[in-house]
Amino acid sequence: MSFRNAWIITQKEFSIIRLRKSLIYFYVVLPLALSIGLPLLVWHVINGASIKATDIHYISGLLNAFEFFFAIIAVILASYTAAYSIVGEKIQKSLEPLLATPISDGEIILGKSLSAFIPSFIAVVLGNLIYMTLMDKITYSILGYSYYPNLSTAIVLLLLVPFGIILSIEISTMSSSRVSDPRSAYQLSMAGFIPFFIVYVLTEISVISLTSTTLLIIAGVVAVADVLMYPLVIRTFSREMILTSWK
Repeated sequence: MSFRNAWIITQKEFSIIRLRKSLIYFYVVLPLALSIGLPLLVWHVINGASIKATDIHYISGLLNAFEFFFAIIAVILASYTAAYSIVGEKIQKSLEPLLATPISDGEIILGKSLSAFIPSFIAVVLGNLIYMTLMDKITYSILGYSYYPNLSTAIVLLLLVPFGIILSIEISTMSSSRVSDPRSAYQLSMAGFIPFFIVYVLTEISVISLTSTTLLIIAGVVAVADVLMYPLVIRTFSREMILTSWK
């Protein structure tokens, strides 16, 4: 596999993304809304409930749950981009010339995956930096120290978010390879969002607690799912099937 060939496809995908203004706004507005909205919500909850430094367990659980939101946002951003990468080119009649080149299926998938991974990861990291900065101003006034950064944040940003993005891209690539319109691809790609949403619901009903250990376990499970799904992605992305059946 040639990374150079894959990067050429990535650059081509970036040029398409720049033309889709709605997608650019999506990358900016969603993380920004989360990074500003969550600190405002926490500030309202803490002040309304008269939370004090002695309630550190409550504050920690609340912030860890909100930190998990960024993993969910990463999955949503990546799935939205990756779902369009194949079926969108089919609609624009630009996929067949690409598939006719000597570039391998693996290089095509890697190139398109990078075009979804890079902007999604950057958007989430930048949004999280804003979130941590604002949240530290709130926690410092209550706890006497800044809550972020911490081990849970590192696990979410460095492990769970990348692994979640990869899983989302794999599901979206499979979905986009099998359908012939973007709407269906988007709907199927959201399957990657469901496990993360279930985890968040379980935290809200106190079935699990998002401690550093729990986050490591979740990240490990997602990483295993990434590895197991990769062969399925390669088999699903069949240029022969795409060229002959998408008419």
